Amino acid sequence: MKAATATLLVGGASAAVAKLRHPALRAKSAVLVERPLGLYGDMRCPCIGFDSVDGDTLVTLSNTTQVAFPADLGARCEAWDNKHHPDCKEDDEPDWCRQKWCYVDSCNCDLPVMPKMASYVPDALFQGKPVFFSYATCGSKDLWSDAVPKVGTAGCRCIGFDNIPGTIDIKLEDRNGKASAVSYPAEIGGTCNAWDDGVHPMCRGEDAPKWCKQRWCYVDPCSCSLDTPPKVTMYLPDAAFTGMSLYYSYETCESKDYFTEKFNTEACVNQETENQCLSLKRKTGVNKCAWTGKACLGWEIVEHPLCEKLVEKVHSGAYDSRHLTAMVLAVVFGLLRA
Repeated sequence: MKAATATLLVGGASAAVAKLRHPALRAKSAVLVERPLGLYGDMRCPCIGFDSVDGDTLVTLSNTTQVAFPADLGARCEAWDNKHHPDCKEDDEPDWCRQKWCYVDSCNCDLPVMPKMASYVPDALFQGKPVFFSYATCGSKDLWSDAVPKVGTAGCRCIGFDNIPGTIDIKLEDRNGKASAVSYPAEIGGTCNAWDDGVHPMCRGEDAPKWCKQRWCYVDPCSCSLDTPPKVTMYLPDAAFTGMSLYYSYETCESKDYFTEKFNTEACVNQETENQCLSLKRKTGVNKCAWTGKACLGWEIVEHPLCEKLVEKVHSGAYDSRHLTAMVLAVVFGLLRA
């Protein structure tokens, strides 16, 4: 079976021409060439750079050795390291040598596996931003990079900072209902992690509840396209992100939320009536939650201008009580990304 091909403009443009009906367009069809489909990556995370140019790109490796790569390095999906990287010229070359990758725009990459900053061209910029690379957009596996922390599902990434020194004191109750300040890492919620395991008073010991080992992180409620809505945190109730309440999600970390229903009793999704929903306030006196007419969600999800697409869906009546989950009584929703 022949490999699938896509019609692309010479010079690496990514627009395809399905049919050339106009005579003027047909006259220009000679400048079109056939290139293998996927040569420039997944459409959700296309490759960037100039393809098919002559010359060399000098790459400084970690041991300060300079290696000459083709000038169009990273512009398309190719096993660039094969026969170029010193480690890939030996008989026992590592597996990553033959994996395809390309450079990508980190702000235009919506894949489950996030791109990583390019170490080959650390000073290079694309539209004023550092250059990133991706194996995933080329359908390959990254066997080269060191493991990096998971930062949530595509469409609902974790927010906050990773690897921040220090601690944050959070007031929590132990199994006997006694409240005390517990020190969590300052980077809490910045990546998918079982933040409570061995730290929360209830998560110390062999009989710790199962939510202790579930991973979660903080997320932007207006940029979260998961079916299950994020919830307003009880750990940092007065904290804000871009002026909004701080929300957390287990689902973006592919974990199950065993915590909210039983232990975050004042979570908006746990309020069954409008009066219960609207009675919850933040320290500033503003509403913590909003009533959709069928269920209670975080105020921002229903009313905030930054959640405009979601607000339109909420007010259109798209949410129905039939979509409440058994665990958190929350309306399942689909956010539309801008």
